[in-house]
Amino acid sequence: MTTKAPIPIQNLFYMLCYAWNILSIKDTVNVSSEKIKDSYNLLGRIFSYGVGKLIRQGFHRCYIETKDELSVLKGKILLTDTINKSSLVRKKIYCKFDEFTSDNLFNQIIKYTLCCLIKNQAIDNSLKKDIKKQIIYFSNIGEAQPNKNTLQKLKYNRNNYIYKLLISIASMLYNNTLVNEDDGRVAFKDFYREEQMQRVYELFLLNFYMLNLDREIYHVHAPKISWSIDETAFDGIEGLLDIDTKITDRRTDIVIENKKEKIQFIIDAKYYKDALISAYMDDTSETYRTRHIDQIRGYILDSTFNGKKYGALIYPTVYKSEIEKGLPIKNAPILIKTINLNQEWQKIESDLLSFAKIIVK
Repeated sequence: MTTKAPIPIQNLFYMLCYAWNILSIKDTVNVSSEKIKDSYNLLGRIFSYGVGKLIRQGFHRCYIETKDELSVLKGKILLTDTINKSSLVRKKIYCKFDEFTSDNLFNQIIKYTLCCLIKNQAIDNSLKKDIKKQIIYFSNIGEAQPNKNTLQKLKYNRNNYIYKLLISIASMLYNNTLVNEDDGRVAFKDFYREEQMQRVYELFLLNFYMLNLDREIYHVHAPKISWSIDETAFDGIEGLLDIDTKITDRRTDIVIENKKEKIQFIIDAKYYKDALISAYMDDTSETYRTRHIDQIRGYILDSTFNGKKYGALIYPTVYKSEIEKGLPIKNAPILIKTINLNQEWQKIESDLLSFAKIIVK
């Protein structure tokens, strides 16, 4: 994927709606090119929309263990702290107690992200104006960065699941933000880099097919595929080796199964700049990435599906020229496909559905 001709903002928005299962806002948030100029303003607009919904529904509250100097007993007395800090002189005692509060990690991450968006010069002034109105509701809440250590402490349940999307966006913004230590200014990295978009691209394709293919006929999922183990592989030398049969299973990106026709289609989503690469020692010709073909071939051969099996590699492109080729590999037929993300969304949908139905018709 190249940044010279990036994915149009509206198409990126639709991809995120599928990836994050938020199709309900697809026709609610205005993402016209006149309204939103780049990917980060898009993320900020979705984030602000979610925060507004959160404010209307009410913040998540939970019990937080708190230590404080009080005039009356509450919870458990901390005798050591009370003595060391001379609390009795002030007719107070130190206590440890659980407080039911909205000043928790979920809301602290939301506030931190809102503050960062306000400080970022790349964010549109109209969006900043909306965020400044929202941040007033967080006046009694602290701030916490959505870093790896903080995110690991979050526990989701049905009462706070509304935060799932907001925390995902907060994490994405945090991981793509640069802060100038001298003046505190905030800037963004390149959103379209491969490692950033790979997971979004995978989830977009998975959820697109899951929502748009008839569930009566098709089963769309992302199962793990175990390695084919041969217990006799080291017969004769097993005493010289430490044999380990517990090899980590591989997680597929998308698997489409036609339940009536007994056909399985294993798809690997590859968010790469180019589907083809220069051939070895020959810059004038192009070839497929062998390691990608090997990976999907391994999935097909090790799949225990009882029926016809095919594989595919789907790459994104922002150019008109597209690739759709079949590789007749023995026992593992593989298709190579590029999908043009720089076209009308209806054409993208039609192209993806037509491609899947070539195999699982």
